[in-house]
Amino acid sequence: MSELGTDKGVLATSPLAVPDFPDLLAPSAAENAHAARRRVALQALFLAALLLLVPLFTYAPTTFHDYGLRDDYSNLREAHEEPGKILKFCASHARPIYGQLLQASYGMVTSVQNLQWMRLTAAILLGVLSLVSFRSLRALGWTLYPALCFAVLVVLVPSSQVVAAWALGWPYALAALVGVAAFFVAEGALAAGTGWQMALLQGAVALALMVTSTLIYQPSALFYVVPLTAAVIARRDRSAAATLRHAGFHTGFIALALGATYGLMSLLYTGGYFLKSGRIAFETQWVDKMEWFLREPLPNALSLFVLNDNNHRDQWLYWGCAGLAGALLLAGVAIEWRRHGRTRGLIWLAALVCLPLLAFVVSLVASERYATYRTILAMTAVLLCFMVASADALLSTLNSTLRRSVVGGVLLLAFACAQYHPYALIAVTQGNEWKLIVDGAERVSLGEHKPHIYAVTSTPQDRSTESIYHDEFGSLSTNSEWVPKEMFKRAMHDLKPNVANLEARYDFAEGPKLPSGQHYDVIIDLHRLRRFYTDN
Repeated sequence: MSELGTDKGVLATSPLAVPDFPDLLAPSAAENAHAARRRVALQALFLAALLLLVPLFTYAPTTFHDYGLRDDYSNLREAHEEPGKILKFCASHARPIYGQLLQASYGMVTSVQNLQWMRLTAAILLGVLSLVSFRSLRALGWTLYPALCFAVLVVLVPSSQVVAAWALGWPYALAALVGVAAFFVAEGALAAGTGWQMALLQGAVALALMVTSTLIYQPSALFYVVPLTAAVIARRDRSAAATLRHAGFHTGFIALALGATYGLMSLLYTGGYFLKSGRIAFETQWVDKMEWFLREPLPNALSLFVLNDNNHRDQWLYWGCAGLAGALLLAGVAIEWRRHGRTRGLIWLAALVCLPLLAFVVSLVASERYATYRTILAMTAVLLCFMVASADALLSTLNSTLRRSVVGGVLLLAFACAQYHPYALIAVTQGNEWKLIVDGAERVSLGEHKPHIYAVTSTPQDRSTESIYHDEFGSLSTNSEWVPKEMFKRAMHDLKPNVANLEARYDFAEGPKLPSGQHYDVIIDLHRLRRFYTDN
């Protein structure tokens, strides 16, 4: 890794153009221009394929495992039996485009097994996000290896793991991609020489893109802040005033887009098109909110590949990694100050404090305080930008062999964690629950006698793993009043797809324990999940 940052213009190349690769390619003077261009094209093709394939290969075991998560079962049924219900529910949370995307994708899925294609879509979109991130950072002035490291790591962090592991998560990656596109269109409006008419047109297109991204999933739309962060880090040639103006423009643009989205949804609510959820409310207790931010979301983002745990398992490792990341970020500030002067050091420090907050602003403004990995993708990516840049500066004094060994070790660790966590803590655990439900459904005999089925719902103590974090890693779906019934409906439909009025041909009940004195033809004891227990 060579020291990050150049003095090239911020839009020296388009993020979608084939970048130059001076780090890997140094053709001799004897080589003709055609051969050199061919080598550059082949190198670009190789890196593009690599970045696209990393998430596909990493998440393949999770993608093709047979399972669903709690909302998958109801979404599958509603998409086919109650069209429009998913849209209305998501729109009540100010995400109507997300609802329409889910309606369309679940409408094309006919079984739990086929949810794999939605997870595959998520992995593909993560690959595209990796490639676009790499091209974006190169266009903004980053050197090859730091840009490549960031592009690989950003699709391996826990937030990306959740996106890849949950069928309904693929629009989150799409929202991030649209957010990046919005940034570069807005950046184009700032470019000198475009004229005010063209700048106005580009600004309108950028606003439309950002509003669209926000109407998909607000936290992911703030991936817009990632290329802004990359530009602040790389553009050392800019004065402090120019950097402040640039960051201020994009911050104002984000505020405009969020305000426009809120105004649009308010009109739709007022007009009676959708009902507004009570969860849409603004934070009022800011001291408590910032304390929550420092205690949960921020350490989750800083710890990178070590997961948080509700039971405080391996907290020494979790907080140790968060502390190590914090020390790396502070070291980056010190190096920037020493090598490039006080002004650059202060710019770096101000950006390090403000830009992660900007990337998390939707969750900060909202009154909810439920820390999940799926809401911190943008903030994690912003912090990862600073971590990669700081590590690049720290490693620049080492010889190339040692640098490559360190970078290779980090990438291998990230890959191992990203493959293991979603598979062991999501796919396998959810697959265990689905298997018990399917086993029960297979014992149901439909005939003149209407069979009675009872499901003994699970408890948190029945989970298959020691580790659990909220409704994501290691969680249960069947510890619920409604999910076992939805799962059983889906299992029966998958096993007997040609039977009409299937739900009317059996009675299903559920509860925490089996009622005494009553006969049931099939009993599904979800306490049996304990037998699948592993120390994860």
